[in-house]
Amino acid sequence: MFKLSSEASLDGAITVENKFIVEYMPYADGDYVKVYLYGLSLAARKSDADDSIERLARRLDLDIPTVDAAIDYWSELGLMSRLGDEICYFSPRNTRPKIKKYDVDKYVEFNRQAQLYISARQIAPNEFNEYYALMERLNLEWQAMVLIVKYCVDLKGDNVSCPYILAVARNLASDGYRSADDVGERLDEYGVYFNDLMRVLSVMGVKHSDHESVRLYKKWVKEYKFTNELIYYVAQSVKRGGATMLDVKLTAYRELGFYTVAEVEAYETERKNLYKLTKSVNKALGLYYDNVDPEITAYIKPWLDLGFEAGAILSAAEYCMKKDMKRLSDLDAVVRDLFAQGLTSETQVKAAFGRENRFDKNIESLLKSLNIKGAVKDVYRAYYSNWADKWQMPDELITYSASLAADKANPFAYMNAILMAWHNSGVTSVEQAKSSAAVKPSDTPAPTGVVYERYTEEELNSMFTQITEDD
Repeated sequence: MFKLSSEASLDGAITVENKFIVEYMPYADGDYVKVYLYGLSLAARKSDADDSIERLARRLDLDIPTVDAAIDYWSELGLMSRLGDEICYFSPRNTRPKIKKYDVDKYVEFNRQAQLYISARQIAPNEFNEYYALMERLNLEWQAMVLIVKYCVDLKGDNVSCPYILAVARNLASDGYRSADDVGERLDEYGVYFNDLMRVLSVMGVKHSDHESVRLYKKWVKEYKFTNELIYYVAQSVKRGGATMLDVKLTAYRELGFYTVAEVEAYETERKNLYKLTKSVNKALGLYYDNVDPEITAYIKPWLDLGFEAGAILSAAEYCMKKDMKRLSDLDAVVRDLFAQGLTSETQVKAAFGRENRFDKNIESLLKSLNIKGAVKDVYRAYYSNWADKWQMPDELITYSASLAADKANPFAYMNAILMAWHNSGVTSVEQAKSSAAVKPSDTPAPTGVVYERYTEEELNSMFTQITEDD
């Protein structure tokens, strides 16, 4: 059971004091710090389901020997005490580190060589003590520790911190490198990549390497089998995050199966173009999404895979906006219809939409003469296309028919009836229409609000146009 001493508990408030953070935490193993902090929270909660070493180990994803070693470590420093199953915390304010006595003769040469390499400052006795404790706890040879100190000085300068040296030593020991021969061979291997690594770091604005960046570079070269050229090329695109962010990018490229600069360059160019096109499409439709990746996957990429040019997709989006069809599903329906007609280039799509709207100015004039307000509708386009394309009626004859329908309840339907009669009678000019017996202005009935008309199936179908490619 974890509990607080009277000095460590103040009105039930648990505080991680500055003294612990400054004087104790920097030298401790990360897992030991986790055990200390989680145990401290258990002590504050008193009765807790996790209030045992076994449950604490499971919660922290650690093994029980590691938790026991952490408790022994903090106990040696006077921050804890263990009596059976009871573990008591003490306040760092009233505690003096218990410096464990080590065999002085055993580490005389280590002290001399370590101080020789760390020449910018005097190594304090408690710092030496941290090195001794780590070597004995991890069964690390002192000659290996000297090599680690030299390696860290070469990387970080002769004012390198004790926590950094301890971290590198722990990493090597955790990988199974504990003897001087093994550690020396491992560090020599890292040194092979040092110059290439520094070139990569410099292009990212990083002035100094560290053990982790060396380890990552070795992984990229040995495990990922990337060339120095590829690593340097990708590094140029990393603006922040250093080697860690570069590792994220390189790992992603490896998962995608890219191993050359050309492959990465092509992928990045396509990705940028995809994002640019997607944002342009959304702007045309009046849409905004923080994350456009789902849209690219569901719509943009499949459209491009169908063979559509980017300009064709954007033209279709602008068309949908004019038609007040602002959903991506609406745009998808238009794109699929265009594909069914074999229209995939920007030129083809614009021509198709242009044919549909080519009579808009004429229709606008008709609407004005008929005193009809509002935008040009698809039904008006269908009527006009039928008159001009199917029946080959000249514009002036259509305009004349509008003058006869100005006072009708449904003027376009009335115009259609007149023009159909003229078409069936072979009338092709205004003069013929005025003298034709097919429809005389004096014979037209007074407005009743309803116009009844009869059409053949062919005539009805001709009133509705579809986007088709010119023969």
